[in-house]
Amino acid sequence: MSVVAAAAALTWTVVGGAGVAGAAPDPYFPLPPSWCPGNPPGVLSASGYGGYCEGKTFPDGTRWNAYAVGMLWQPVRCIIPDGTAFPPLAPPGGCGGDWQG
Repeated sequence: MSVVAAAAALTWTVVGGAGVAGAAPDPYFPLPPSWCPGNPPGVLSASGYGGYCEGKTFPDGTRWNAYAVGMLWQPVRCIIPDGTAFPPLAPPGGCGGDWQG
């Protein structure tokens, strides 16, 4: 993840999703806990026990994922969704070529 993407995610979280007027967030990049366009409809991204927040799936089948342990969100990572609670990390070049692994 680039420094710019990390700063955008932090800004989105800190200011409660206000962001730049008129700018829509990137649908491939999650901004937990409120912007999780890759989560199934109706699935809450987090609870007091933990949770996850994902972006939309890239054509190669990978997606950005953030998960929470308790109320603490871990760094965003690129995964290969496989239906498990802890999917494998994608190889370098996943998530639109931005993942360095």
